[in-house]
Amino acid sequence: MTDLEATRVHPTFSFAGRNIVISSCICVGAGASLGFIPGFLATTLSNDLDVSKGKIGLIVGIYFGSTGVGSIPAGKLTERFGARKVVVADMFLVAAVSLLVVAFGTYAAWVTASVLAGVAYALANTGTNVAIGNAVIAERRVLAMSIKTAGVPLMATVAAAVGPWAANRWNWQLILILNSICAVIAGFIALVVLTDDRPNAINRANPDSLPKNFYWFGVAAFFLIAGSQPLYSWTVSYLEESLGVSASLSGGIMAIASGIGVVAMICNGIWADKLGPNKRIPLIMTLLGISAIAVIMVFLGTTLGTYIVLIGVALGVSAQLASIGTMHAAVLDRAPKAVAKATGITMTGYYLGALLTPPIFGIVVDRTGTYSYSWLGIFGLLLLAIGAWHKAGKVRY
Repeated sequence: MTDLEATRVHPTFSFAGRNIVISSCICVGAGASLGFIPGFLATTLSNDLDVSKGKIGLIVGIYFGSTGVGSIPAGKLTERFGARKVVVADMFLVAAVSLLVVAFGTYAAWVTASVLAGVAYALANTGTNVAIGNAVIAERRVLAMSIKTAGVPLMATVAAAVGPWAANRWNWQLILILNSICAVIAGFIALVVLTDDRPNAINRANPDSLPKNFYWFGVAAFFLIAGSQPLYSWTVSYLEESLGVSASLSGGIMAIASGIGVVAMICNGIWADKLGPNKRIPLIMTLLGISAIAVIMVFLGTTLGTYIVLIGVALGVSAQLASIGTMHAAVLDRAPKAVAKATGITMTGYYLGALLTPPIFGIVVDRTGTYSYSWLGIFGLLLLAIGAWHKAGKVRY
C-alpha cells in the first residue's frame, strides 16, 4: 500500500487511538513541566534563592540529564508494568515533588525535585510511545507523535505567559501548586484512557532486535536537543537582560513562539506522514538547518531589536518541535521490533544533551557578561546535529 492509498483508507485515528494520543499529549506536557519552569522564572529564582544564572540552568540540566539516565530503565519498567501504570506513576510523582519544592523553598529542594521528576519523565516518554505505537497505524505515526509532543510546547506556552507575570505579582510557589494540580488531573486521565500495552505487542517477532549501529540515533538526538533547548530555557532572560524587555513581555514573546511552534508541529506531522518513512530523517536535517538560521537571528537581537528575536525564536522553536515529533516516528520506523529499547537509547542521548547545554549556556553568560558566545555555541551544535542525523539515516535492519 502506498502512502497515498493509506491516507485514503485511514483518514483519521480510531476513537480509542485519538483518546490515547490526546492523553499522551497531556501527560508529556505535565511530565516535562519541571524541566521548563525554572528557565521561565530564571531571573526571579536567581534573586529569591540568591544563586547565579548558571545554577538555575543547572536545575534544568539536572532534570533532563536525569531523564536521560532513566530512559533505558524506563523501557524495562514499561515492558514489565505496561504503558498505563508507568505514565500514571510519573504524573503523581510530578505532583508530589512540585509540592516538595513549595514546602521547603530552597535551591536544594529544586535540585532534588529535578532529579526525581526527571527520572520519572522517562516513564512518560516510553509509556506514551508504546501506547501510540500500538494504537496508531504507521501511516499516521508522525502526526500522532507530533500531537503527543505538542503537549510540551503547549505547557511551555502557558508557563511562559503566566509564570514570569504571576511570580512577580505573587510568588513562584503558586506556579508549582498549580503545576501539582495539573499533574494530578493528567494522571487520572491517563488512568482512564491508556491501556496496559507492552512494547512487544507492537511486533512479537524477535522483540529485542535492534538495527545495527542504532546508537547513532542517540548521538543525533543528543546534538538535536543540545543545540535547541536554550531557545526555551534562556530566551526570556536574554530578552530581559540584553534587550531591556519587561518580564511579562518576555514571557509573552516566548508564549507566542511556543504557540506558533505547536501549529507548525502539527502541520509538519501531516506533511511528514505524506512523505513516508524514508524521507523523515532528511526532513529532520532540513528542520535543524532552519533552527540554526533561527539561532543566528536571535543572536542578532541586540543589533536588530526585539522583533528579530521574536521571529527567530518562533522559527527556531517551530523547527525544533517539528524535528522532535518526526524523530519519535523515525525511531518506530527504524526499530519496530524493539520500541522500548530504541526509545531508551534515543532518549538517553536526547536528555544528556539537555543536561549539558542549559548550565553551560548560563555559566558562559555569567563569565563573559554577554549571551553572544552562548548563542554562537549552540549554532555550532546544530550543525553537528545535521551531520549526526545523516549518519542515523543510514541505520537499517
